Amino acid sequence: MKKKLEYKWVILAACFLMVLVCLGFCSSNKGMYLSAITNALGIKRSLFSINDTCRFVATAIANLFFGSLIARFGVRKMAAFGFAALIGSSLIYALADSIYIFYIGGLLLGLGFTFTTTTMASSIIRQWFHKDIGTYTGIVFAANGIGGALAAQIAAPFVNEPGNPFGYRKSYMVVVGILVVTGIIVVLLLREAPSGTVAAKKKARGRSWDGVTYDFVKKQPYFYFTAGIILMTGFILQSIASVYAAHVQDVGLGADFAANIISIFALSMVVTKILVGALYDHFGLRVVTLICHSATTISFLLMAFLQASEFGKIQAIVFAVLFALAIPLETLVIPLIVNDLFGAASYDKILGICIAMNYIGYSIGCPLVNLGYDIIGSYSPILLVFGVLMIPTCIAFQLIISTAQKEKDKIMLAAEHAEDPS
Repeated sequence: MKKKLEYKWVILAACFLMVLVCLGFCSSNKGMYLSAITNALGIKRSLFSINDTCRFVATAIANLFFGSLIARFGVRKMAAFGFAALIGSSLIYALADSIYIFYIGGLLLGLGFTFTTTTMASSIIRQWFHKDIGTYTGIVFAANGIGGALAAQIAAPFVNEPGNPFGYRKSYMVVVGILVVTGIIVVLLLREAPSGTVAAKKKARGRSWDGVTYDFVKKQPYFYFTAGIILMTGFILQSIASVYAAHVQDVGLGADFAANIISIFALSMVVTKILVGALYDHFGLRVVTLICHSATTISFLLMAFLQASEFGKIQAIVFAVLFALAIPLETLVIPLIVNDLFGAASYDKILGICIAMNYIGYSIGCPLVNLGYDIIGSYSPILLVFGVLMIPTCIAFQLIISTAQKEKDKIMLAAEHAEDPS
């Protein structure tokens, strides 16, 4: 029994390493590759961004089956599959000359992320930890920031290599090697969780609770509104996450400065994801989402008026820090929403659906934003519109939390009466 209790820290470390490499090296710095690949191959950004649509659609579909796949094959086999898909994707990105081959790489990338990043890590942590879930999830997802910062500094010299427009290919081959080594380590370390759950007290925060079944949840209107808000948030955030580095270059601040902004953003996420997780444990979902939504609006408005000047550099740095506080809405906060509003009973199934909605938002937003760029010639108007749009999104979600919390209180009160009929 003692070994099982201690092994949860090995699991936490394995999840940390998995997120660090998979998100950090395969996702956080994709904006750096956007200009390099499209310029080298003469591809319009709107056409290339369909690659992201393929990625997000694949992830959305895979997440719908996440619960059943994990139940049938277990975390080790599915994590191994995830790493294999990411390795295949990076190889394709390194070698592809045709836009259609990039789309295949996007499909593999989406499948790989499903079983190595947000959904997988959240599921594993929820199984092994039953209190302070926000803090532990935040620690693991903070690895994305460290990995992104490392990846930006490792990739930048290759991608921006003078006189070599195809330097990005070397960068992707380095990523392949890192994925192979990391995949072997993580798969060897992962184990299935010991059985047993801990029910939360009525007013406790940051704890697992027994929750409600999917059959009950699917009859509740607030579940569908929650899924809609998650979709909208993914639509807004990921669209900008995929282009902000290119926007910094477009306004004239240079590729090297854009790489530094990526690093500042990534390192800031190390702090903000742990902070958001701790805030959830201490103050609850309402406070966390209000802070993250507000950070989104302010950061987008700053970036909408970005110019090539010393003040513009300051704006970009402030954006990177605030956006790092906003981005947990599309990663860390989603499993916290599921844990808080719906509980453990059907956690994997509901989490998979919510993550799928998030990625559907990604798949719609990224090509539309780049189509807007091809038409307008700038991301600035889009940033302005998205910044304003986040305000009603925030208000709507606060109302959803109120409705869901009332239902949760009724369920937990009824459970208490059932345990103590006197």
